[in-house]
Parts: sequence; C-alpha cells; structure tokens
Amino acid sequence: MPNKHDELQVLLQDILSTFKAQFIEGVSEFEIITQLKKPPYSLFDDNALRDPLMLFQTHFVLFHSLYHLRNEWRAQSIGELNIGATLIKLQPTLSFDAALQVADPLGDYYLDWNNFSATDEAGVEDLLNRFWQAMAGGDMQYCVSQEALNEASFALQIDSLEGLSLIQLKQQYRKLQHANHPDKGGSVEDSQRVLQAYTTLHKYISNKQSQ
Repeated sequence: MPNKHDELQVLLQDILSTFKAQFIEGVSEFEIITQLKKPPYSLFDDNALRDPLMLFQTHFVLFHSLYHLRNEWRAQSIGELNIGATLIKLQPTLSFDAALQVADPLGDYYLDWNNFSATDEAGVEDLLNRFWQAMAGGDMQYCVSQEALNEASFALQIDSLEGLSLIQLKQQYRKLQHANHPDKGGSVEDSQRVLQAYTTLHKYISNKQSQ
C-alpha cells in the first residue's frame, strides 16, 4: 500500500514547483490554497476547510511540502524560497547563502512529519485517510463520469482501470510527470493535465477500494 505521507508530499511538491512564476512575484498561503481548490487541481475542499482541525492539517501539509521544495531549490541553486503565511516569495540565491548557517525553527517544525499528529503510526495513517477523504469532498461515495475516467486514463496512458492499484497509478504518474514537468523541459499545461488525471483516478480507485 502506498505511503500516504510520501504520496501527499510528492503530489503537492509537484504542483507547487509549477508555481515558480507566482513565487517570483510573491503569493500568499491563502492564494495558493484558493488555487488548489480549483481545477485542474481540485485538491482541497471548501466544506472540509471549515473545520478548524482540517484547516490546520491543510496548512501543515502545504508548508511541509513548501519547505521540502525550498530545500530542493536550494540544492539546485534555483533560488531561496522565503516562506510565510502572508507572503511566499522566491528570491535569488546569494553567493554567501550556502555557507550561512542560520537557525530555522519554523522549517524544523514543518519538516518534522511527527508534528502532523502526536498519535502513533496507526493513528497517523487513519488521520491521513480521513484527510484524503475530506479533501475529496468529504464523501467517500466519490462519483465521476465515464467520460472523465476515459480522459484521465488517456492522459496517463493507461489502457485499463481494471485491477489497477494505487501503487501502479503512482508509478505511471511519476513517469509521465518526470517527462512533462516544466523543470524537465515540459510545459505547465502538460504538467497540470497529468496532475488532474492523477487526482481523478486516485479518488476513483480509493473509493472503489473502500467499498
């Protein structure tokens, strides 16, 4: 069974890495969440975000991925992603940045997945299951048209959904995302199409497995 922590982080980090132009201009957490609620992402749900605990969890998983993206872009010398609730901004990497060691308690907090929940491993798994369900719309009876399934399958180059596991879906998603991601020479539009297809099929397969 896929590790839901890794799955969520990879998906969010892939999406956020296509926001580079917005990060250069500067964007708020609220603006990012607003975008992630809409197509082609449809990752967050308004009803779920009315719950204070779910809102905190959404904030945490978003910042968890942002700090991972910051570290990745640091290592690639792309720039320094400054992360705050009111402004997230990508700035040029200065020549002395790499040698500068600065305490970063906020980064340490959000990068530590244990802070997502103080429960045991089984409790965290259950928490993540409920998080995914809520973000799918709060309804486990997720319905999707055959046309949408066909379009998503075509975008991910999947011949048949019969017997397709979440692990196989994730492997195909990673393969196509690697080829279509803007950082790999692809386009934002192609990357978004792959992301949308993945989230559609992930919700569909997860719902079938829960029945």
